[in-house]
Amino acid sequence: MNLKVVLIIVTLLATATLPLAIRFAPADKLGPSFEKSRALAQKVIPSLKAKQADVEHILKTKKCVGCNLTAINLSGADLSGADFRNSDLSRANLTNAKLKDAKMSGARLNGTNLTHADLDGADFKSSDLKGADLSEAQLLNTNLTKANLSTATLKRTELRDADLTGAKLERANMSHASLVGAHLTEANLTGTNLSNAVLRYADLSKAVLNKTNLSGADLSLAIMPNGTSAYGTTQY
Repeated sequence: MNLKVVLIIVTLLATATLPLAIRFAPADKLGPSFEKSRALAQKVIPSLKAKQADVEHILKTKKCVGCNLTAINLSGADLSGADFRNSDLSRANLTNAKLKDAKMSGARLNGTNLTHADLDGADFKSSDLKGADLSEAQLLNTNLTKANLSTATLKRTELRDADLTGAKLERANMSHASLVGAHLTEANLTGTNLSNAVLRYADLSKAVLNKTNLSGADLSLAIMPNGTSAYGTTQY
């Protein structure tokens, strides 16, 4: 057997056994580059498993839990009672959409367009709406507990009796919004624009009002962070 043939056999054997050696070798023996590759794979694989769905399927079933719906166009669609829990709707177009009583808890809606949408009674508990546009949307009796609405736009938005307990509203634009009877207990309103907003009967107990713009806001009978009214009485 000549030297060339020997070298070919050795190369083939090494190629066949290398995956097994990597599989069973201790991670600390494979070096930092292997650890980085494995960590990256663990992040990528779950994202590839995210369910995809087209518009026709969504309109027919009104259900897609844990789906990847980024940048989907559902403007004007009637999705009353839909179930989008834990789905990614970042940058989606939901203008004028009807999502009354929809299940949206844990959903991602970063930068989503929800202008003029009907969200009455919907459940957005622990959802991420950072940077979303909800201008002139309807959120009557909507559940937004612990939701992230930082930097979101809620100009002239109807939030009557909405539950915003523990919500993050830092630097959100809520000018001229209606928050009559809204629950804002422990909400973070740092840098929030509430100019000319209506906050009658709103509960701001333990809320953070750091650099919050309340110019022209109606705080009649509202409960302030320290438990008093905006006018210094202790009737509460």
